[in-house]
Amino acid sequence: MRFTFPLLAVAAAFGLASANPVIESRQEAIRFGLVTIEPTSVALDEPFLVHYNSTRARWQPLTLDVYISGTYPNGFVTPYYQLLRTDYPANATSLSFETTLPVLDTVDINEGYVVNATYLIWAFISYPTGTGAIAVGGTSAGIHIELNE
Repeated sequence: MRFTFPLLAVAAAFGLASANPVIESRQEAIRFGLVTIEPTSVALDEPFLVHYNSTRARWQPLTLDVYISGTYPNGFVTPYYQLLRTDYPANATSLSFETTLPVLDTVDINEGYVVNATYLIWAFISYPTGTGAIAVGGTSAGIHIELNE
């Protein structure tokens, strides 16, 4: 027991233990897998690749739903706009697809997207809990949308 405190101090110094809620939330989110976007900055009508990887997910997904959502500079949070809904293959470890941003407003020059807003691509999975219930969780990645000022 004498070495408990020094061992914890060393673990904290090297990032093995953390009281940082941002790090803990990232570690928590990885249990749902990982979503990445390529490229991370896109113009309207420009195709981009969404890649979901379940190798780090705690559970094998049953379904995968991918959305885009934004937060405006005034704090307003947009609805989730669906990019994909699919069953996740039983033995799959990843799924990729190419898409474009959905048009949110046909009259607006920026198709409904707002300058200086923050946008995220969300990947939500459904998975069995072992009790017969189906749970849903998700992870996200940022995307920059190039807009007309």
